[in-house]
Amino acid sequence: MPPVSRVKWARFRVTAVALVSVIILCTLLYELFGGVLLGPKTVIYLFIPDASGLSDESPVRVDGIDVGRVSTVELSRSKDPARAVKVMLLLYRDRLDRIPGDSVAQISSDSLIGDKFVDITGGTSPKAIAAGGEMIYKDQPELLRSLDLTQFTRELRLVDETLTDIEQGRSQFGKFYQGQTFYDDLLKRMVDLQKAINAAVSTTSVVGGLLSSDRLHRQASDLLAQIDQEVAKVQSGQGAAGKLLRDSGQYDQLLSKTQEFRRSIEAVSKNDLLQSDSAYVEANRTLAVLIQSVDELNRNPQMTTTVVYDNLNGSLKELQDGLRDFRLNPKKYLRLKIF
Repeated sequence: MPPVSRVKWARFRVTAVALVSVIILCTLLYELFGGVLLGPKTVIYLFIPDASGLSDESPVRVDGIDVGRVSTVELSRSKDPARAVKVMLLLYRDRLDRIPGDSVAQISSDSLIGDKFVDITGGTSPKAIAAGGEMIYKDQPELLRSLDLTQFTRELRLVDETLTDIEQGRSQFGKFYQGQTFYDDLLKRMVDLQKAINAAVSTTSVVGGLLSSDRLHRQASDLLAQIDQEVAKVQSGQGAAGKLLRDSGQYDQLLSKTQEFRRSIEAVSKNDLLQSDSAYVEANRTLAVLIQSVDELNRNPQMTTTVVYDNLNGSLKELQDGLRDFRLNPKKYLRLKIF
């Protein structure tokens, strides 16, 4: 028989482990349910036409978040068919102020065969729904109610025709699925493409020669080497560009000429003819006098007739004839008469 002290120690360890387990379990439940499992709740009523699929303990969600559960589902004894079933919703009190008063509820499910739940869509009212109030119900048509059977039959017929074409090989995919021609044609094209690629990368073609030899690499290397040499010359001060970068004399000379040209332009701009109106008026007056003189000379009778021109022309012709005669027979004009 074990000693009493060991038995007491074993009981103490079992009790401590049990207490720690209970504390951990309570902590997990609190974290899992957000502290609302045992929190205060309030009741909201919902009237629906039928409760097919809805039962006690069905979840209640607001915009996808659980806020409570269904407490009871019973007949309301109302003569209104839309209010035939009375559903009592048990909601967490601390989440009631997050549900606007104009929110609407629907009976939804996660899938076509899933369990039903009360889906509340939040409204826009600034006031929250009051405890013990009534939730607005919005009917959600079933799939078969909203489905156009004629359109559904037409879509099924199209699907059946498509499958028939595939099975009989009338479509392109059917030919590929049933026959060998489409596959052979595709395989032939792939072979032709492979041959074209092989021909392109072969050493006898231009592209293949460039890919298989280092000629293109050498050309690029030579070009880069030339560029590097030119840059090195510029950096060392060789050539016009190098001198311009290394020596500021050309830059200073160009700057000096530019400044002189600018001073010349400033001097021209300071001319009296450009600066004052008097010089412009005087030059304009001089031009007017010159124009008037030309007009008077043009109106002169001697300028309007050809008499003066004819006289001058005749005199010049006589002078020309005389000079020609003097050149041919100078003795005629150089005779000396002795008395």
